[in-house]
Amino acid sequence: MAAVVRVVEPVRMPSLALVPGSVRAGLAGLVRADMAARVRTARREVDAAVARLRRAGWRARGSVRVGVPLPELLRAVREERAGMLALGARGAGGAVRLLLGSVADGALKRASVPVLIVR
Repeated sequence: MAAVVRVVEPVRMPSLALVPGSVRAGLAGLVRADMAARVRTARREVDAAVARLRRAGWRARGSVRVGVPLPELLRAVREERAGMLALGARGAGGAVRLLLGSVADGALKRASVPVLIVR
């Protein structure tokens, strides 16, 4: 069984202690709306990937999680009893992570199963 997992990282609002409460509430609403939109987009992408896998003859299911990407992916590996973790590398980190990215690098170091990184 293939499990397609997409992790949406939550948006953290900075401290807005000096901003009026009505403005803070409005910003919080915008952040919630943005998160909901990002989760909907992730769900569509996961559903499309699962459909492609099924058309190719695989048994597959998908899930969208909200949280810090690496811990959520490692949790999914444990929960799914996965035999392998496959993930893409964007290389969006600093110079040290230029080729892999922090999530891919962390998965290589911390995953309990073989890791396939696709660039």
